[in-house]
Amino acid sequence: MLTSIVANIFNYAVSRGLDMEQINAATGLAQTDLINPETRLPEVLAPTIWKLLGEAYPGQSLALHAASAAPLTSMGQLAQAVQYAEDLRSALQELVKYCSVLSDQLNVELIESDSEAILQISHPIDQIDGGYGAEAGLGVMTRLVRETLVAEDPFVRVEFRHQPFGSLQAYADFFKVPIRFQQSFNRLVFRHDALDLPIPKRDTYLLEYIQRNLDLLQDHWRLHGNSSQISQLYDAIARNAEISEYSTEALAQQLNMSLRALQRQARDRGFTIGQLLENAREAKARKLLTDPELTIEAISTQLGYSDDRSFRRAFKRWTGHTPAEFRQRVI
Repeated sequence: MLTSIVANIFNYAVSRGLDMEQINAATGLAQTDLINPETRLPEVLAPTIWKLLGEAYPGQSLALHAASAAPLTSMGQLAQAVQYAEDLRSALQELVKYCSVLSDQLNVELIESDSEAILQISHPIDQIDGGYGAEAGLGVMTRLVRETLVAEDPFVRVEFRHQPFGSLQAYADFFKVPIRFQQSFNRLVFRHDALDLPIPKRDTYLLEYIQRNLDLLQDHWRLHGNSSQISQLYDAIARNAEISEYSTEALAQQLNMSLRALQRQARDRGFTIGQLLENAREAKARKLLTDPELTIEAISTQLGYSDDRSFRRAFKRWTGHTPAEFRQRVI
């Protein structure tokens, strides 16, 4: 993931009062790792910091709060490509074409129908951080589009896969359009006719200059990135979560590698397998608790706990709420 993105989450966490030593203990990050915004850091660092924030400030719209002030420069030259494109359609196509500059596991699609245009965004860590990263990302992209167009708002609605972290009013105030939760994808939805809206700062020569730089960056990360192994790791965690399996041994088996090799691979990239599995469990717990037909006992079984008391203690540790309190808040 682009260092500038991780740096913004890191700085937001510190501004909210998290101790740097606490962040360092969980991530291995030091401020010196954040100096060069054009480099890459392991994908897992962002969800780890979001998890620390969620534990410290449960029930708050942290990602939206951070997105409201995050500098658009955190998206690097991709933000400039959007701002110099000819119209909204070509601006969104820049996001689709160069999304891997932000993260080589990020996937962005533009889907058009007669009445709507959908920017559909997904990332493997959506399965791990419960939606914080998606929320922050869509928030920053919304700001970028509005600040680029200046005069006219093109949005119809916003869709998230997860449940709200804070009050619905906070989402309404930020996005200013209807929000849907527990959807199949994370999406920004536009009026189709808005795709032809011209961009005031459009500049063909500057856009071509930026595109050449972005092409070089993509080629560089394609040659030097290690996304395939990390992507396989996230996919294996998600597959095991579907069968309520959250042990490191089962994950190693899913990946056809020894437990020692798996732990070494994680350590070399600055995270622990336990962190990823715990985050995946929490994300699944949040999702299951939105189903009123499921009992707490049934949910604890699906999460692989031997009894519901263990699940209740873990959920309280993750969120600061009991499962019943969380369910009452989101249903």
